Amino acid sequence: MSTGSVADEGGRKFQELKSALLADITEGEYDEGALMPSQRDLAARYQVSRDTVQRVLLVLVREGWIEARQGRGAVVLRTQTMRSSARRYPVARRVTLGPLIASAFTARDVVLDVFTLTSEVLYTHVRAQEELIRAREIQPTTITIRMLVPSDDLPLPFPYAPDDRADDRPQERLQGIRKYHTDNLVRRLQELDRDIDGLRATVEIRRVPLVPYSKLYLFNGAEVVTGPYVPSERPITLDDGTCLDVVDVMGFDSTLTHCAKDADPDSQDSLIVSSWQSWFDSTWRLLAT
Repeated sequence: MSTGSVADEGGRKFQELKSALLADITEGEYDEGALMPSQRDLAARYQVSRDTVQRVLLVLVREGWIEARQGRGAVVLRTQTMRSSARRYPVARRVTLGPLIASAFTARDVVLDVFTLTSEVLYTHVRAQEELIRAREIQPTTITIRMLVPSDDLPLPFPYAPDDRADDRPQERLQGIRKYHTDNLVRRLQELDRDIDGLRATVEIRRVPLVPYSKLYLFNGAEVVTGPYVPSERPITLDDGTCLDVVDVMGFDSTLTHCAKDADPDSQDSLIVSSWQSWFDSTWRLLAT
């Protein structure tokens, strides 16, 4: 994954396409075993070069999301699972993150609280809502995003190269991914705040001396999504194209859980949401800088 060269067009396009395709896969647009669009179709859809498409697909192959099959193209190997206990999902009980964020953005005052290693997933979904706001399909009055991320100087136990734990390239890659997506999230919200009359959009990112072993999303103080980061051995692609085997964590590998407050403040789901909101508020106020 390109990180150090994200300022150039190739790096930016690479990042945007990889995030978009991962969102499509994890949101269920492509089921397991489904054939992805051709490279030509992906290049046209996302307005990128065939070379960028090929590089992104190669990374997704290395990370185990898709498989390139001779004569067929790219086939999806896995997606992400989310289970909800919310009563409005009485049958399927399976939801995805995109619709939950979309639902949160239909509120007059949107509040998203997030604790994550990077903002890659959040950035992709917020971009989709930004387009709807600019098209006047949704019209929130305020958007407030608060994000907690690990302190830059905090030594994380992952990712690392088992053959050379002193190799700092995996950690530098993670920091580059985080910086790219958080910087662009801030930029887009600032531009939205500037361009849309009657809208106040803000995003604040604070750093905490904590290692996130689970991702956390809170929507409007009423819903929570959590999911552990699962350690695994996998290959990553560095800036220079080098493929390196590392031990890393993947939020996509875990089953996410979703809870929503209901009419009973003492119900299990209501208490779960309230507890996580209290944790986030206290951590934001007392530990974050």
